[in-house]
Order: sequence, then C-alpha cells, then structure tokens
Amino acid sequence: MCKKPRILGIAPYEGLVSLMNQYAKQRQDIRLTAIYGNLEGGAAIAKERYMDYDLIISRANTASMIDRTVPIPVIDIKMDYYDVLRCIKMAEQTKTRFAVLGFHSLTSIAKSLCSLLKMPVDIFSISTFSEASDLLNKLKAEGYETVICDTIPYNRAKLIGITPILLTSSMESLKAAVDSAIYYYHEYRSLHQSASLMQQVLKRSTSRYMVLDGQGSCLFASMEDEKKQQFSEILKEELPHCRQDQERTFFIRAEDQLYSVHSSYISEENGTMFQLIRSQIPLTYSKYGITIMDRWQAEASFENSFYSNTELAREIITRAQEMADSSLPLMITGEVGTGKDRAAHIYYAKSARRSCPMYVINCSYLNDKSWSFITNHYNSPFTDNGNTIYISNIGQLSSTRQKQLLSILLDTNVHVRNRLILSCVQPAEGSLPHAAVEYINALGCILAVVKPLRQEKADIAASAGLYLNALNRDLGKQVVGFDDGALKLLIHYDYPHNRTQFKRILKEAALRTTEPYISEDTIRQILEQEQVLLKKEHQPAQDSASCSGHEMILELNQTLDAMNRDIVVRTLSLCGGNQTVAAKKLGISRTTLWRYLNR
Repeated sequence: MCKKPRILGIAPYEGLVSLMNQYAKQRQDIRLTAIYGNLEGGAAIAKERYMDYDLIISRANTASMIDRTVPIPVIDIKMDYYDVLRCIKMAEQTKTRFAVLGFHSLTSIAKSLCSLLKMPVDIFSISTFSEASDLLNKLKAEGYETVICDTIPYNRAKLIGITPILLTSSMESLKAAVDSAIYYYHEYRSLHQSASLMQQVLKRSTSRYMVLDGQGSCLFASMEDEKKQQFSEILKEELPHCRQDQERTFFIRAEDQLYSVHSSYISEENGTMFQLIRSQIPLTYSKYGITIMDRWQAEASFENSFYSNTELAREIITRAQEMADSSLPLMITGEVGTGKDRAAHIYYAKSARRSCPMYVINCSYLNDKSWSFITNHYNSPFTDNGNTIYISNIGQLSSTRQKQLLSILLDTNVHVRNRLILSCVQPAEGSLPHAAVEYINALGCILAVVKPLRQEKADIAASAGLYLNALNRDLGKQVVGFDDGALKLLIHYDYPHNRTQFKRILKEAALRTTEPYISEDTIRQILEQEQVLLKKEHQPAQDSASCSGHEMILELNQTLDAMNRDIVVRTLSLCGGNQTVAAKKLGISRTTLWRYLNR
C-alpha cells in the first residue's frame, strides 16, 4: 500500500486554514494539516515542525520565507486572475476610492487583468516590507479609503484608517498547489525518510524547553503545539536581555499562569535556550474578574474585530491619536452594541502609557468578593501607578456602589496616578445616565460618544462589504457581495442592538449563502428572525392578566425601603422573572428595579 504524503499547510490568514481543511476532506490520497502562520510566524512554525511532514504548501511571501528556512519542498499557492477580479469587484461595491497594493506577483496579475478588461484601477508595486508602510501613508494622504492587498500591509492599513481587502485564494488555486506537492513528494522520497528518522529522535526528549534564534523564530520546542506560538511571542521580547546576560532567571505570564524561566544564551547562530517551569503561584487578578491587557493585545482586539472595518472606527483612531499625550480621564458612552470596549482598547493602544498594562474591570461581572478586592485589597489595581485602568459598564453598579467607587477614586487620586477610562451604556434616544454625568463632573472626564449604527447609514454598504471580506477570510467562503435588494434591506433596517446585531446578521447571511452574491430573500428571512427575537425579548413571560389580579400582602412592620423591595420581588415573580415587563408595570426603569433587587 502506497504511503500517503504528509503535507503541512501554513496559511497566512485564517480563512485559508478553513479552505485547506475543506479540501483535505475531498482528497483521500493525502494527509493535509492546516495551521495559521503569517510571514515570520509561518517560517517559525515550518522550522520547528517540518520534520513531521513531507512537504509544505503556503502562499506568496510567507511561502518564500519558509522556502529559505526548511530543507523540504515548499509549494506556493499561486494567485490567479479570478482571485484578483473578485477582490476588485468587492472594492467597487464599497463606493470608495481604492487601489491595489502589493509585490510584483500580485500587481502583475492585476495590471494584466485591468488592461484586458479596460478597468481604470490604480495599482502600486512594492519590493520591500518598509515600502508598504510608506506607500500606505502616502495613499492615506491622497484620499484613498480602501486598498486591495496581501497580508503584509493588511494590519498597517487598518491602524492608519485605510480599510484593507485581503486577497484570498480560491479552491482551484489550492488544488493546483496540492497537485504540485504530490509531484514533488515522489521526487524527494529519500529526503522524507531521513526527516522521519530525525523526528523520532527529537520526540524522545522529555524536557520542556524552547530555543529561539536571534530574530525570535522558534528553532525547537518540546511543549504542546498550541502553546508554541504564544510562548515564542512572549520570550522573543526577552532576547535582548538574554544576549547581555549569558544566563538569567525571570518570570513571564502566559495562559493565566506564572512561569519561572531560566535562559541560556548559546550563540548568535544557535540562539537562546529557555527552560520553563510552571509556578505554583496563580495570577492574582484572574479569580477576581479583572483582566490585564498589553498594547499588543489591545491592538489585536481592535484590528481583528468587525468594528475596525467601519468609518466610525477611523474617526475614533484619529481622535485617539490626537489625545495620545493626554492623561485626563475619559468617559465612553453609547448604546448597547456600539463597540465601547473596542474604542477603549484603541484609546489605550494609542496613548502615551501604552507601554504599561491596562487593567480591565467590568462592573457587569463584579460580585461581593471581587468588589471587596478592588476597593480594599492592598494588591488592587487602584494601588498601582502609571497604568491604564478601564472600568466598563458603571451603570450596572448599584447606586451605593457607584458613589463608593467615585469616592475611592477621588480620595486616592487614582485618576491622577493612572490613566482612567470609563464606559456607560446610554439608552436609545435618551440622555446620559445620572451616574455618567456624576463621574464626568467629579473627575473632569473628556466625553467620547460612540454613535449608534442608525446614525451611520452611509457607512452600512461599505462596512457590509468589508466585513464580508473578513468573513471570507475567517470562514473560507468565496462570497463576492450583496444583491441590490439585499443591500437595500440592510441599509433601511434600524438595528436596535447596533453593530453587535449587524455583525450577527452578516455572519449568518454568509453561512447560509453558497452563491457568489447574498440574496434579498436571505437577508429578509434573517431580519424577520431578528424581529421575532426582539419581540420575545420585550414580550411578557405571561399575559397581562397573569401579572395582575393577585392579592399582595405587605408586612407593614418594616421600613419603606424594605416594603418597596417586597413589591418589586413580588411583581417580578408574577411576571415570570421578566425584568423588562416588571419594570414597565411598576413604572420604573430596569436599572432602578435591579437596584431594589440588590439592596
């Protein structure tokens, strides 16, 4: 029986991983493993794992880097004319000024295609990575809003406010690459056998070690596959210190756990060896509902979100850059689903204190234990200096705790010693909650209002098309755009849950669609489903009669406050636990009802 070729697919974007997995199920004559890895990251994965495989397939510049790194054949997934044409048509649907930016392998295809079809498209070629950054800045200054590109300029374009459309590969291009890989497999069989022998030798090592070269690429790792990339990125930051000291011991944080690390610098050629020992001391903050972010995590949270594909995001990036040197407290307000957390992340990532961590405290998840920790514990984030502290959803705190928190912030000068960012939900068509106004006045906050989607109707068509491009990348789809009727329905819908709801609708539409364009019927069905969901959210669990006609006996030998709470609890019970209906029946807001229940 003929041995099946073992192929490692290293995809520079997540959607290609999905496409590889789909294709692997169609081929019974190969064993294809797909892993995400872009440029240096992809080359590092190839270097540490190539001995487990016979061949590697990747794409464009990532394939070139891998080919210079490993001794086994590397097959490039070539771009074809259909791939480029699909992206150009998608860019045209955004109704924005766009250009094609990339290395010669991309731009040569684009130039030939546009010349053949007589399409007036601006095309710019680059030869180095640094040229991409300089050219993007120039395009931004000249008014370009969208760029078709490969993975190299993708994130940089997002950060400066140009929306990128990633050039993705089709199933036909992947099939051609796999067929070439099988051909090379038969040509290099003896080399594969040698690699298999080396694989067995390395697997006998039981120590938990990692070796990085001078550029931070992983040469060897004895830990589990899913942990290699995370630890490589963390330890890469320690390399300059390791070169200065031949041996050193330090701590790192990974997977919500502390690790003691002993490093030994070997040489520039052979890199640095790290021994990792898991500490028995757990991270303090994880059990109190407090998370810690660094600049890179905050930027990734923003870049990888749907929110970064919107016109509003460009405005927020610009304002965050303007406020970079300011240490004044910031209050972010907006309706549910408008992306206040993402805005807070980019304000932090662009600030002068981005080299220090950001502590995130979500008031929606605070219990008595975590509340006691942040207000009384000596190790609370409030006791530190020079950091960014993001307190989200302050409206979810009871009135008593809102006042207590404000008093602590003022008495201890937390907002002076640290950069303070707060957020609060603002009701639709309503004024700012009293808590937000009180904090703004007391702390001298700068107000940042995140606009609801219904005020950004002009942005919906472009955002829908651009998010569809991201879905193609993440889901391995090949959807080009929307029918005119489908786009019209999207534009005229009101989106009571704003961008969170918009994102959900588009994702379901992409999953349902097998044709190049999303149809009007698909969008209509999803919007009708949304209407049913929203109706159920505001519908009583029982009919109105079930919430009335019941005699309520009050114990009068108690305080007025206690009697009010009894009424609230009894009404909520009669309304089947539906807080919206109970609050409406009592003539109070849900926030007031929540406060009574928590007294």
